[in-house]
Amino acid sequence: MQKILIRAPEELARKLEERLRQNYDIRTEIFEDHSCTTSICEIKAKIFRQWITVCRFASDESLKNIITMFKVNFEIKRR
Repeated sequence: MQKILIRAPEELARKLEERLRQNYDIRTEIFEDHSCTTSICEIKAKIFRQWITVCRFASDESLKNIITMFKVNFEIKRR
């Protein structure tokens, strides 16, 4: 199973983990989200024995857009 690392505020990380856990082995790194600012989050994948950033996104991005961006970029990076 492909390993991925999600770095995001707790609520967003949990939602992403719930949506992606059927297909990926997931680790999360939670960081504090200061409500007055938008945080930069990322998803990394272990490809060819190293962690590669698959996508970066703002913490206020929609969940659907994040998942679509991740899936498209993941397929590109694997090739």
